[in-house]
Amino acid sequence: MAEAGDLSQFPRPTGLMAFSGIVPTEASTGITQRRGHITKTGNVHLRRVLIEAAHSYRFQPSLHGAVKRRLAALPAWEPALRQISWRAQIRLHARLRRIGAKQGRNAAYTAVGRELCGYIWEIAVWVRATQDADPAITAREEVAVHHLA
Repeated sequence: MAEAGDLSQFPRPTGLMAFSGIVPTEASTGITQRRGHITKTGNVHLRRVLIEAAHSYRFQPSLHGAVKRRLAALPAWEPALRQISWRAQIRLHARLRRIGAKQGRNAAYTAVGRELCGYIWEIAVWVRATQDADPAITAREEVAVHHLA
């Protein structure tokens, strides 16, 4: 989160993805569009962390162990956040398996990292909206939310 700064500067998740340099290059002429490798023009550290985080989606989604403890530590006002995180676990695991089978592990980790970037943006937008609606949310609770991401 420190690398990206305030995520409200990105009106859409694609802006955050472009900032990290985890979007494909494109060669377009007329109606022909060819997409290539990722651009790598963004923040190197953020891109590396996203792709490393994508490796954790190799494992079957579950609510056991560390994930269960992190969710238990979150305040009671966040059932929507639990939904976002569970939806992300299921989707990213399935996507990693599907893309990995077709295009290989490296392409799959990159694609899942890009999509994980979108979920991080979604959580940041949700936190911002929750803070605007309820100013009693403390910085400590916000740290717990960002730790979940």
